[in-house]
Order: sequence, then C-alpha cells, then structure tokens
Amino acid sequence: MKKIILSLLCLGISINLLAQKTLPEIKVGTTMTASAFVQGQEFPLIMTVKSLTAPVILAWSVDGYGDGTFEISEKGMQNGTALFVGQPGTGATKLSDIETYSLISKAAFKTLTDTKGFTYNGMKFKVKASDSTPMKFGGKEADVVQVISEDNKVQLWILNNPNLPFIVQTAGLPIDILVNDIK
Repeated sequence: MKKIILSLLCLGISINLLAQKTLPEIKVGTTMTASAFVQGQEFPLIMTVKSLTAPVILAWSVDGYGDGTFEISEKGMQNGTALFVGQPGTGATKLSDIETYSLISKAAFKTLTDTKGFTYNGMKFKVKASDSTPMKFGGKEADVVQVISEDNKVQLWILNNPNLPFIVQTAGLPIDILVNDIK
C-alpha cells in the first residue's frame, strides 16, 4: 500500500513539474524573431538585447526598411507609463523618461501583480483569462500574463518577469508584434 501511495505521489509531482510554465532567459545578446503587422501587412522583425543596464538598448531590424535601436532610460525602466507605439526611424531612438518599448516598466508590472491591472498610455489594463493557444519558446510553454484594455480594444501578452516584463504579443496597436522565438 505504501508503495502505491508513494508511486502516485511521485507521478503527481512529475506531472506538476512538466506542466509548469517557463521564462525564457533574456540577457545581453538575446535575439527575438518576430512578426510586425502594419496596416494588414506582415514584416519580419528581429530584436536583439544590446544592454540591460541604463540605458536599456534594444536593437531592431526589418528587412527592406532598415535597422536601429531604442534606448530606454533608467527612469523609463523603473517608472515608465507609456509605450512607444510609433514607427521607428532608422538609427538610435532615445525614448523619454516615461516611455518604454517592447516592455512595461517595473512599477507597472508590480501594480499588475499586486492589483491585476495597471495603466499605460492612459489606458487601464486588466488581467484577462487567456483564451488563446499557449505561447511557446524553445518548445516550452512561456509564463505569460495576458491583459486587455478597459475598452477591449488593445491586448498585451507580457512575460511574467518582474525584472524584464517583455511584451511578446500585441493586438490593437498601430504596429502589432508577435514574438515567434527567443534565443
């Protein structure tokens, strides 16, 4: 009887470990292959993490358009309240102290985890029960929080990472992004 109970316990633990979601490691040199959607057209996008210390630098490249970087200040990383959603120019784009790109600030993420909502770009977002296929990177299901704006027009899928809450998918923005892989 003890062997049966022990076997069932081990089986339950094994199933639970397999079902856990993972967070892809994001460090300097990490590359994200993505698709950008602009006015119904899809463009391949590559983003590379160049620096994780102030300023955080994210390089981007779109075939046929160009490449550049986004520079996110320490203040933006800590307390930003706005997401840069415009079309970037080639070269370096230095964001204001309230802006971030492809991620939300640490303060916004803390508010999200504490209250199940946050405000960004003047829009109130709340956690939405995921109704989509789980996101996978490297064959493993990613730990992602899906949020939706109060008016139900904008959705964000954010990695559940308090230090780097990257947005891995958007819907309803002028330029939507879907990250396909993180290496």
